This record gives sequence, structure tokens and C-alpha cells, in this order.
Amino acid sequence: MLWLDDYERRARLAPGLLALLSINVALAVLGLSKAPVVVSVVTALSLAGGPVALAEVVRHQGRKAQETLWAAWGGSPTIQKLRLREEGQNTLQREIWRKAVSSVTGVALPSLRSENGNPVRADEAFEVAVGQLRNLTRNAEKFPLIHAENRSYGFQRNVYGIRWVARAIAFGVGLGVLAYMLWLARIDHQPALTPVNILALVATGGCFVMWWLLPSPGRLQSAAERYAYELLQAAVVLDAEQNAAPEAAQQQP
Repeated sequence: MLWLDDYERRARLAPGLLALLSINVALAVLGLSKAPVVVSVVTALSLAGGPVALAEVVRHQGRKAQETLWAAWGGSPTIQKLRLREEGQNTLQREIWRKAVSSVTGVALPSLRSENGNPVRADEAFEVAVGQLRNLTRNAEKFPLIHAENRSYGFQRNVYGIRWVARAIAFGVGLGVLAYMLWLARIDHQPALTPVNILALVATGGCFVMWWLLPSPGRLQSAAERYAYELLQAAVVLDAEQNAAPEAAQQQP
């Protein structure tokens, strides 16, 4: 997986692998994971860039879910924290963030009158400013908390985005195990309710239940709020560094 960076592995590939977990569990329990055909297929997919394709599919589904949720939330949490028309905000903290974001990005943030008069145009200005702020904070060593929260948000977003696909896979695998058990009993005349078969059925059922419990809009929104907070706090840090630089230059002999 050398072709995937740390973010892609944790935020995109990991949800995809979790979606396929029921298949892996069923194969392992039934003793098929080391079958030559299975090994050959897995190896071929790995060499052909399967992880990259899986990560891209997960990313696409995650972004679709993000667009839907942001529309329901009234915009991204980062933009909401900068809006003057947004109720329930800490006004002092918001002013500190707005001043810092405007200073480090060079983008003048809309006034309350501008926001109320043309909310769409105001949000466009916020999007430009936040986009520039993200570019200024791409250094993972300097801003580790931003990147940690970004990975967490990406993981939660993509898990939510592929929830129905993962549920369908787990349900389909469970039906496959049941069909295999029926085939053993009626066609091959072998015991169907063996410990191995029951374990495979329970394990795939557990994966199905996990995919009903793991994805959560509330958990995703909480991750988005944490990322937004760290991103805006980074603007304050950058603004302080920017203001300290001229003072340091003046103090030099």
C-alpha cells in the first residue's frame, strides 16, 4: 500500500476494508481464506491497484454524504463558526477567529449586513477564506492536531457514506452462508448446523449489526466540529506568528 498516504489509508481505505469485513470473516471461519482461488484473486486485486480503487470509491461515497449532511446542517461547521448571523455562537471566540482568518488569508469576511443581504455571496467568501486556511495548515508536523482531527472526520464521513453498501454486503454474505448450510443439508446430505457454520453465520450477523451501529450523523458532526475548532485555532496561531515577525525584525540590531 505504498501508493496510499497516511490519510488515505486511515480515512478511506480503512472504511472500505471494514465494509468487506464480513466477507473476510466468513471465508476465514469456513476455512476458505487460504484456498488457492481466494489467494490468487486477493493477490491479483492488490497488484492491480485494488486498494487505490477501493479508497476512491469510498471517497466518492463519503463526499456525496457530506454534501447531503452539510445541506441539512446549514453549511460546514467551519463556515458556521465564522458567520455573524449564526445563533448560539461564542461571540468573543468568533471575533478572534474572524480577525485571524481574515488576517492570514487576506480575505475580507462579510459583515452582518452583507450576510443578511446576500447569504450565498457571503458563504462564498467564507469558502475562499477557509480553503486558503487549509492550504496554509497542510504541514502535518506543524499542525498535528488538525491532521489528526481531519483523519478522524474523514473516517467518520466515509463510514457514513458507505453504510448502505456495507450493510448490503454483510446481508448478502449472511444469505450466502445460509444458502451454503441449506445446500449441505439438502443436496450434499451433510450436517448443516456445525459449530463452524453457526460461527460463520453469527460472525456475519455481527458485522451487519456493527454497520447499523457504527455510522452516525451525530458522531460525524462531532468529528466535524472538532476539526473546525482546530483549523480556526491554527489561524490564531498563524496570525500571532505573522504579527510577531515584524516585531522580532525591529528588535534585531
